[in-house]
Amino acid sequence: MKKILSITAITLLFTMFSCNKEECKSMTVVKDCSGTYLSIEGKDFHVCNEEKLSSFSSGTNVTASFKTIDNCKALAEKCVCKIYHKNEGWIELLNLK
Repeated sequence: MKKILSITAITLLFTMFSCNKEECKSMTVVKDCSGTYLSIEGKDFHVCNEEKLSSFSSGTNVTASFKTIDNCKALAEKCVCKIYHKNEGWIELLNLK
């Protein structure tokens, strides 16, 4: 019984603190006056919780998992330039390496 509990606990911890191959992706940080984006396969995703990328400069490769969101209330009042940056919509970073 102890062995089963130990294996279950280790599996649970591993699952909680690691990324699935489907979830984690190698992406590139893109920053301009319109916001912060993560780019993968030629598609840019607008990052809502951009403070998580504040220490990374544009062009840096990161491994990240994210979820898509409909809108970003956190950045609704932020001033940005009027440049159009084509993107695939808003994302929220979940894990970053």
